[in-house]
Amino acid sequence: MAIFKKNRQFNIKPKFQNETDDSLEQDLQSKWQDLKQSKTRQSSILTSPLYMVLFLIALIVLWYFLSGYE
Repeated sequence: MAIFKKNRQFNIKPKFQNETDDSLEQDLQSKWQDLKQSKTRQSSILTSPLYMVLFLIALIVLWYFLSGYE
C-alpha cells in the first residue's frame, strides 16, 4: 500500500522584485479594467435569442404549409 505525500507549497519571493505589492496590484486592476472595456461583445440581431425563436417558428410554419402539398 502506497503512502501519499502531502503536496508542499513554497512562497518564494524573488530578490530582484523592488516594486511594492500595492502598486503592482493597482496596475493589474487597471489593466484588467482596460481589458474588460475593450472586449465588450458586439451584439448582433442575427444571434439574439428572440431572432432565433422567431426564425424557428417561421421554419415550423413553412414546414407545415409545405407538408400540405404532398
